[in-house]
Amino acid sequence: MLFASLRAGIFATLLLVTIGCESDNPTVPIPVDSTVVAVANVRPDSADVLYYSAELGRVVQKSELSTTGWDIHVPYIECCGRTKSIPVKLNLGGSGSGSATMGAVINARFENVKSVPPGTVFRTDATDNPVVPLPVLGPDAFFVYDIASHTLRPSPDKVLLVKTSSGKVYKFQITSIYKDAETNPTQETPIGFYHFRSAQIAQ
Repeated sequence: MLFASLRAGIFATLLLVTIGCESDNPTVPIPVDSTVVAVANVRPDSADVLYYSAELGRVVQKSELSTTGWDIHVPYIECCGRTKSIPVKLNLGGSGSGSATMGAVINARFENVKSVPPGTVFRTDATDNPVVPLPVLGPDAFFVYDIASHTLRPSPDKVLLVKTSSGKVYKFQITSIYKDAETNPTQETPIGFYHFRSAQIAQ
């Protein structure tokens, strides 16, 4: 009897996991655990940008920008070719109902960031000095350019911290920019399909 109950419980758990992994709507957040939200295969419209709200844990549609705060936006990437930089920008408070989003890039693995590291300095974005650096070579690179394959990958050792208009702090990381998060992308791999995750952290 006990074995049958355990087997039923395990089956129910596997069924829930399977259902959760089969969502074909890329704008619906995929709950990883109780705090982390992951979004996969989201692609902006041609010549447009993708807006993301850390507090809502989802992509914000253009029709919502005047009524909903957002924190981060990433650009449309034309497929295919040699993409060498991706400007990740924060909300300066000029769009939507939220005030300016503050940010900081730290050297850490996403899963290890539980709170804001001591000495972290949050600041607003600036055209001449963006929070997320544009260079893709060197120790500060948020995206790392592979000269051999001419592909661009997010650095696994960089995490963007964002402080929203309400004062909450979230960690944010892009994990891939290729369709289906291809492990070994080439120049022919469809690009501009964002995969990212975020979670609120302690201050």
